Amino acid sequence: MTGRQLGLTIGISVIVLFAVFWVGATIWFFGDGNPDRLEDREWVADAEARCAEARDVLDRLPQAREAASTEERAGQIEASTAVLADMTADLAAFAPGGEDGELVGLWLRSWETYIGDRLAHAEALRAGEDRQFRVSVERGEGVDALLDAFADRNRMPSCGDPLDIG
Repeated sequence: MTGRQLGLTIGISVIVLFAVFWVGATIWFFGDGNPDRLEDREWVADAEARCAEARDVLDRLPQAREAASTEERAGQIEASTAVLADMTADLAAFAPGGEDGELVGLWLRSWETYIGDRLAHAEALRAGEDRQFRVSVERGEGVDALLDAFADRNRMPSCGDPLDIG
């Protein structure tokens, strides 16, 4: 085998191994074996339905990004945040037990942090501070990303960040 053939063989082997690695990682991340995937799929379906109800209410509220003043924007954020707080209280009231309950508890604590961030933003707007909405960082990521990741992994698209503040 010549040097060129050896290099080609090694190169192809590296590419194949790289592809196998990413296929395996993708299956693990998106597959049913993901450690963040809830076993109680009935709870997941009920949670998605409750989150979808909240999204419908949010869709009917005025959007904060369309407000004419910071005072109006603060009021709109507070109104939409109240909807999200009710949603999370309902989700907590029928949270599953066991390991699923622990995961849901972590996720709901992230929701509590996110709700607090929203209310702090509304308070800053009322104080005349017109700034970009900022979220807390937990476990090395923005809390909004954590909400979305858990919702995505459990196929609850309505249960992620509503992206309504702008």
